[in-house]
Parts: sequence; structure tokens; C-alpha cells
Amino acid sequence: MGRDHTDTWFFFGDSITLGVNDSEQPGGFVSRLALLGAREGAYTIPPATFYNLGARRQTLAQIEARFEQEYTARLMPGIRPRLAFCTGTVDIKGGASAAPLSRDVLRLVSRARAIAPTLFICPFPVADESSNKTLEEFGKLAEEACQSVQVPCINLFEDLLKAGFVSLITDAVHPGPQGNDLIARKLWERAEMQAFLKIEA
Repeated sequence: MGRDHTDTWFFFGDSITLGVNDSEQPGGFVSRLALLGAREGAYTIPPATFYNLGARRQTLAQIEARFEQEYTARLMPGIRPRLAFCTGTVDIKGGASAAPLSRDVLRLVSRARAIAPTLFICPFPVADESSNKTLEEFGKLAEEACQSVQVPCINLFEDLLKAGFVSLITDAVHPGPQGNDLIARKLWERAEMQAFLKIEA
């Protein structure tokens, strides 16, 4: 029996989104989140489709430069798309400041929301106190930037710190299986994520 649409989610980000260092299946927080949502009855896989479009060492600007082309390359008749972005870690580890980067977020999500429903996920803690101070500041500014253009934003930074996330990081930046599972569960708990993953009739 045919169907007239396919609900599809595109997750763009760096190596953390990609799931580097998650050595267990399904691998990465995107896959874990997708399966969690299916188990909770939000959708059925298939036909619901998830694309993990993380790329190692990519900055926000590099992700912005490629996202529209990669999204367009995967279009097909009847697709109902959503765009999610999780970026900023590479920039901040490279020395970027929070305020200019938050302005880049505003530009990115403004472009994306003109294409499809969009969600921004603030970057997660790392095992470096100096970087974490900037990541925390950036997360708060990114929330404000997204709010200004009515784009939902999820900031798990404090929740993850309280849950011992840093101890689940394997190489100072990338979480292992337990860390990715924790991210997926924390994301699913947020109303913004459940709304983003909701399938309309």
C-alpha cells in the first residue's frame, strides 16, 4: 500500500553528532534518539527517516555552507522535512568566543527555518574547564538568538553536567556509548524535541 508522504529528519553537526567513539550499536545520539522515539510510539521506522549528517571537525560556518545542498540532494516526492543542528564545539575548542558564534547561530537558523521546521541543539560539555565556560555562555546566548526568531532550542548543558556526563567522555570531547545514550534520553525528555519529532496526520 502506498503513502503520500515521508516524515524525514535531518541532523547536521560535527563529529559528536556523527557519533565518533560510540562503539556500540546503534551508535551516536541521533540513532539512539530515533530508535527511542520509535519505541515510545512517536513514529514508525520505516517510513519515518533519519539522516545523520554529522561531519568530523566541522565548524558552524562549514555546516552552514553545506546543509542546504545536502538537504536538497535527499529530497523526494512527498517528503515532510525537519532540520536539526548541533554545532559550536569545534569553533569553541578552536578559540571562538561565545557572542560572535551566537550571531552565527541566528543567521544559520534564520536560513534553515525558511526551508523547513528547525531545531537547534546547544553543544554539550567537554572535559576541559576553560572550554566549558565558553560552551555554557554560548548555549545561553544561542537560546536567546533562537528565541528571537521563534526557533526551538534545547540546551542540555547543566542537565548533563549534573548527570555526570563528563565522566562518560572518552577522549576529552566525544562521549562513548553511555554518554550518547544519556544525550538521547535527555533530548527525548524535552517538550521541544517531542514536538519536533511529532508526526502530523
